[in-house]
Amino acid sequence: MTLRFSWLAPSLLSTSVMDHRPSPTPEDLSRTIEDYFAERRAELLPSGEQTKDGRRFSWCGDVLEFLTEGLAERLAAKGITFSKSFPGPFRLMDEEQLAGGNHVRRFWTMALNHGCPIARLCTYFFHRHDQVPLPQPPHVVAYPPDHPVPEAPE
Repeated sequence: MTLRFSWLAPSLLSTSVMDHRPSPTPEDLSRTIEDYFAERRAELLPSGEQTKDGRRFSWCGDVLEFLTEGLAERLAAKGITFSKSFPGPFRLMDEEQLAGGNHVRRFWTMALNHGCPIARLCTYFFHRHDQVPLPQPPHVVAYPPDHPVPEAPE
């Protein structure tokens, strides 16, 4: 008796093709994340203090949380995950005061494609301590995975 597995080869070929898609570059990933932020910003009212569906924010951190909501799930569907929750752990020592009362915090995390590092991401979170709306959208810079995270000042 000879068994025929002609149905097996096409399914194996399609699986191997799917597994060998090129990894997104750090620049692709940065652009994808900023495009997602733009989609989310479109849901904010012009005041920046609430969404079109009525969700209100009490501080600038709520706005950042809103902008990032759902991003991890969207990218996970494409095999992209993060070593730490996106945008990365809060570290107060990474905050700088800028001119005019603005501040910027840097959040670092590693992006992984099916578990393999593909980019070290730095998310710049621009905010003011006296206002809920963000003075400018977060900015994501992606570096190669071996890029060192700068040491925080002592």
